[in-house]
Amino acid sequence: MASPARVLVVDDSPTILKVVSAILARNGFDPTVARDGLAGIELIKKGPKYDLVLLDFVMPRMNGYAFCRELRSNPSHRTVPVVLMSAKGDKIRGQFVQQTGAVDAITKPFDARALVAVIEGALAKTAEGRARPVPEGAKMPDEDTIAESVRPSLVARHMRQRAGVDFAQQLATVMTPAIMSLSPEARTNEAAVMQAVARVMTSEVVSKLTLTLRDLDAPPDAKEVMSGDVSAIPLAEILQLLQMQRQTGVLRVTTNRASVTISLRQGLIDLVQARNSSDEFKLGRYFIERGLVTRERLEALLRAKAPQTLLGQVLVEAGVATNDDLIAVLERQSSELIYEVLRWPYGRFSFTREPFRPEVEQARLGLAVSALVLEGFRRVDEWRLMEGTINFDQVVVVDQVALDGVGSGKLTRIEELVLGAVNGSRTVNEVIKESAVGSFDAIKTIYQFLQSRVLRTRAA
Repeated sequence: MASPARVLVVDDSPTILKVVSAILARNGFDPTVARDGLAGIELIKKGPKYDLVLLDFVMPRMNGYAFCRELRSNPSHRTVPVVLMSAKGDKIRGQFVQQTGAVDAITKPFDARALVAVIEGALAKTAEGRARPVPEGAKMPDEDTIAESVRPSLVARHMRQRAGVDFAQQLATVMTPAIMSLSPEARTNEAAVMQAVARVMTSEVVSKLTLTLRDLDAPPDAKEVMSGDVSAIPLAEILQLLQMQRQTGVLRVTTNRASVTISLRQGLIDLVQARNSSDEFKLGRYFIERGLVTRERLEALLRAKAPQTLLGQVLVEAGVATNDDLIAVLERQSSELIYEVLRWPYGRFSFTREPFRPEVEQARLGLAVSALVLEGFRRVDEWRLMEGTINFDQVVVVDQVALDGVGSGKLTRIEELVLGAVNGSRTVNEVIKESAVGSFDAIKTIYQFLQSRVLRTRAA
């Protein structure tokens, strides 16, 4: 029985090394991993001989091109077949394969079947003598010929396409019900249609459309560094990698329903922003939660707000909050958005290098990724425990005797908001929605009150 093909996987991402090694092992290969090109060369020199190298392009110490030049400079190893495995595969595939003698290239993200097919094809080409001739290391062109800018980035175009689709969907969601509510005769009357549309174009709707339009003006010089599938590479590992390497750029995580934008500077999170997210992540809710503004005052300020003006700026200028209050609210909002996106079971991520938006430059929160990830995981575990003990469709009522025993003067602001939303007829779900408290904190508070008998349940 033939021994399994030995494959050396060279990549600086621990996640990629783990995932690719698992795929190879499951499919009958014998994988070995190296964290960068220099470590890969050392393993090749030590032996035993490898049948194929899966190689990333962008790595510290020695990148993929320098690795191939070193490999081709040693007569003992210069014929080892190489397959490029990089997020930049589409940009440099042709030049890399031609100038290094690589057998093939595969672009991240890839699925297991595609990876195995490329490896088997490369091994077959080599065994049958169909692989292209390999150059001598000394005769390979300078590395500058395989620069990042071989082709312009497609990130800006993709962002504009996504924003255009979102803009059209938002318009349709607002305008279609308004037009369909008209009589058939009125729908043929241009003035009646314009009046119906004008009635639904509230300041809140205009603000949402304005935010979406900002992405139509995506920076043309955005450079995509990596991208992939959240279900294949957990977002927590992506964030920790970006922190460990002290990366600066913008990480976008998108699903078919919502998107989150995480701006990082030197591995720290400066600001997290969301689009099409639930109401609990809107900035105004956090000001209400802190007791800085009432719901009614906030709605009045929103109605008077100019479309392109940021809400935080409006509240500070109105004297509702100080700059310190704004920073504290942004820290809480950004943290809770990270906790939320860590729970997403699917979606796409893309990390790009591009200029920060003005609000990111103003915020500069500098939040540590590791602390947020740990807290996010703790919340997931606690959430599961609480969800299993609460019936969200049951009505909850206050037990005044138990509350008096606790002492109303000892309640926190969040506890006061939750109890204030309990009116004897609302279900748990309705209390959470009405309380102006984030869902996790509201559920945790309700759970604790149920355990201490401050709240009781009764049939709806």
